[in-house]
Amino acid sequence: MQRAPFAIQSFEVANLRALRGRIGAYPNIQLAQLIGDPAQMPADVQAAGNKRFYRDMLTPAGLSEIASYADYLAPHVRMIIPVDEDQRLTKPTGLVDAAHAAGLLVSIWTFRPENQFLAADFRSDKGVSARNEEGSIAEMQRYLATGVDAIFTDDPALGRRAIS
Repeated sequence: MQRAPFAIQSFEVANLRALRGRIGAYPNIQLAQLIGDPAQMPADVQAAGNKRFYRDMLTPAGLSEIASYADYLAPHVRMIIPVDEDQRLTKPTGLVDAAHAAGLLVSIWTFRPENQFLAADFRSDKGVSARNEEGSIAEMQRYLATGVDAIFTDDPALGRRAIS
């Protein structure tokens, strides 16, 4: 019997660690460590009284630790290519290469096709709430060029077009 692939994602750490030990017989299941605001801590880490921030998870040692229990590093898109004060994309941070060097795949979140969510480079002049398919596709392609392995998008059809 063939099994469909799927991913389990979490901003917390302990649940992914626990799952890693249980899914050895299920190669179709992948785990993704979501990364929140670098100045914050995963909720389970904070609840346990530890002082480990998301930014600590992005160091070479932190990425190696994530690779011991997860398949994917899943940061916000702007952690891969930040924006400047004008909301235009700057240069890639190198996080994709660092994660790959640690043995992790990289999946970034979340692309949305409305102007208000796009970097200024890709917005149209139709207003902040306007749907901008071409701009969204162009922005996703810019991020795909960094070598990310997967993307989250609110519009899978646009994601498919960006990849194609």
